[in-house]
Amino acid sequence: MALNWLLSKRVRQRPDTEDVGARHPTSAGAADAGSAPDAQELHWPDVVRHFGQEVAMALNSASDQLERLSQLEPSLVGSLQAVSEAVERARQAGMAAQHVLRLSEDPPAQHRELLGMDDVVRAVLTARADWLTRRQVSVRHGLAQTQVYVDSSMLYMLVDELLLWAAQLAPSIAIMVDRSRRTGRPRLNVLAWCDPSQVPDAAWRGMRWMLWHQLARSLGAVARMETHADHVRVTLNLAAVTEDQLATGIEESVGPSSVSAVIQGCRVLIISASAQRRAQCLQALAGYGLILDNASDMAEAERLATRHLPDAVVYDGSLNPSAIDRLRDSLEARAGTPAAFIEIHDDDDGRADFHTSTIGSVSTGHIAAGSLNQALGPALVFELCKVM
Repeated sequence: MALNWLLSKRVRQRPDTEDVGARHPTSAGAADAGSAPDAQELHWPDVVRHFGQEVAMALNSASDQLERLSQLEPSLVGSLQAVSEAVERARQAGMAAQHVLRLSEDPPAQHRELLGMDDVVRAVLTARADWLTRRQVSVRHGLAQTQVYVDSSMLYMLVDELLLWAAQLAPSIAIMVDRSRRTGRPRLNVLAWCDPSQVPDAAWRGMRWMLWHQLARSLGAVARMETHADHVRVTLNLAAVTEDQLATGIEESVGPSSVSAVIQGCRVLIISASAQRRAQCLQALAGYGLILDNASDMAEAERLATRHLPDAVVYDGSLNPSAIDRLRDSLEARAGTPAAFIEIHDDDDGRADFHTSTIGSVSTGHIAAGSLNQALGPALVFELCKVM
């Protein structure tokens, strides 16, 4: 009964996500392509990939221009809001299309570990607090302590994308973490309070829908959706933690040392366009007693830094160096003392996993992306102790 509305739509467009990934051309289309002597076979995954890249690049530029214009002419902020949001939605759709293809064609290696799913959901809600407030979306939550054995960044992205998808459906949502009473499996429930018959089709089968389903499949989670008269419920069931996994997780877990106690309460700003990299940083710094903010671009980072001065900044090496320098100068001018800065560099550039900053007020520590889980915490302790 809960699926009556959804099933009526399946007649028209089948929102079954088991084959959401890349599709091959039909045999008739392939035959037509083969009949022309100089025709090349059309690979739909390549078409979608290039389309997503072109759209995302063009809209990235448009988004930057709108942000710059709103800063130069504050009086235009209200009139540009709708345009900016439309550009951002289209930009996110282009990026999601690329991500879906990467997950289906070349899945990243997963580093599974023992995690508290409730902690991951809290991290997502904290990171998205400003985004949800700006869009006037209220979130209720009930998070029971629940352990899972999964890849931390993949789980973070799944929860994040599912939250954003639900926020597209309704201004009031709820998210719960618990265990199934029948199977004992860890369970994530997301509810969006809306009239399903009034939700546009694009919200159901947009790129965000496809992305969170692909992420769920990558983690081996079983997804189920129910529609009712006044709400939509999505339930994700993950595999239960085995005794061997629990033992392995306990052996591998290494908590912060007593040396890290000196940095408890410090505020750290994480800046990266990659949701996966931000998730890795949040996970690596969990348990250090830090106040963590994160931003997907420099404009958001500057807004967060204006609201709360960070003691340290961890940023992606792909960001504009001039923008990082301006942020560094602004923080020092306002605080009177320099903040600690750590740059995350790609693993293939030949540098060491971690090397410390140089002596002086303008200095930056460096850490390899592949060593975040092991080295970011100790690196931050060193850099903060140097400037404190």
